Amino acid sequence: MAGWLSTLKKELTGETGEAAHAPQQAWSPQVFEDIEWRRFEALCETLFGQAGVRTESQSHGADGGVDIWLYSAHSPKPMIVQCKHWRRKPVGVQQLREFFGVLKANDLQYGTFATSSTFTDDALVFAKANGINAQDRSGLLRLIGTRTAEQQQALLAVAYEGEYWKPTCVNCGVKMAERKPKEGGTPFWGCVNYGKTRCRFKLYMASDR
Repeated sequence: MAGWLSTLKKELTGETGEAAHAPQQAWSPQVFEDIEWRRFEALCETLFGQAGVRTESQSHGADGGVDIWLYSAHSPKPMIVQCKHWRRKPVGVQQLREFFGVLKANDLQYGTFATSSTFTDDALVFAKANGINAQDRSGLLRLIGTRTAEQQQALLAVAYEGEYWKPTCVNCGVKMAERKPKEGGTPFWGCVNYGKTRCRFKLYMASDR
């Protein structure tokens, strides 16, 4: 067993006392199911960085529709990447139109839209017509498959780093905690900074994304 995986097994207990889903030892669609959105973005950044480009990103807060900036010595302009970590809901043409607007706002002709889910047919048509490289779950797995065995293991380590199953607050950049409404109802993930900053960001556990 890889050293990083042995270390990871010591970190598999969350605040609820329940063990997280055991990490995969090889690449498969299950990896995307296991991890939360921030790990997915970190994975994409590392994957594109392995191609020899310099990357920049931010962990939380408003990003202007750009999750990752890619800089190549062979191009005067950067390329931008937007990531959508959705598990079941396909990315539609509306999301691609919004990303196209981000491209135009940054005076760029090309960009990549990466998702752990799939794209609708009309979204793929729009992407092809407007210089958008649409990478869905299958496309990302194919791209990962072109990497060396060592690089693929490095990508797994990034995906399963830390409490990979716990969502990260998009406002504060900290791991969220499981909350159960006192009056009953659907459990949700709440920001741990609620008492300090009154951050009200929450994610319901039963989600189509």
